[in-house]
Amino acid sequence: MKANHTARPFGVLLLIGSVAAAFAPAGALAQQRAGGAGWYSGLSVGGSQIGMSNDILPITPATTPSSLTKDESSTGFKLFAGYRYNQNFALEGGYTDLGKFEARRDATAPVGSISRNMRTSGFDLAAVGIIPMQSGFSLFGKIGAMYTMTRSSISTSGALLPLPTTDLSPKRSEWNPKVGLGAGYDFSNGLGLRVEYERVSNVGDARTGDGNIGMWSLGLTKRY
Repeated sequence: MKANHTARPFGVLLLIGSVAAAFAPAGALAQQRAGGAGWYSGLSVGGSQIGMSNDILPITPATTPSSLTKDESSTGFKLFAGYRYNQNFALEGGYTDLGKFEARRDATAPVGSISRNMRTSGFDLAAVGIIPMQSGFSLFGKIGAMYTMTRSSISTSGALLPLPTTDLSPKRSEWNPKVGLGAGYDFSNGLGLRVEYERVSNVGDARTGDGNIGMWSLGLTKRY
């Protein structure tokens, strides 16, 4: 199994923050643009998390399992663009890679192991409600849908075998509901920072592995 991924995003997040600070005007930070209408785009990275069920790796009834290890955290990123119609509403879409998750079950009779890795990405579209605050800050919430593409693969070692009906390379594409909450800060030069939490529900199925995936991210935005 891979080591836990939760620490990986923070170096990248620090880099994004440093780049934003370098482009920020010296001295006091500027006020947010009045009205805020126009196009914008951005890049965010962060940590994702899934809740896997304990039966994610089915094995034959005659097998004696000894342990189940799940790596339910990963590193994700997103590219996005949107149009802000006024200071309170925008439409936003993009591509998100929610990361790779793994599970492994070891057995003592027969001796061996079975492993699964699961990766999810997709395209999304959401309506964004915005509450402007003072000094360039804003709060926002979003609701929409994501067309997820989940790919999974199963491998074995030793004498352990999966159920005969198990698909070793399942895939699933589907629409899933997506919601999010976050906060943003706009500099005077068109750049901005945003931090947000997004949740995609009911991703995958019993063949690929399934669960709800949440992702915290920090991003750099550009207004046009």
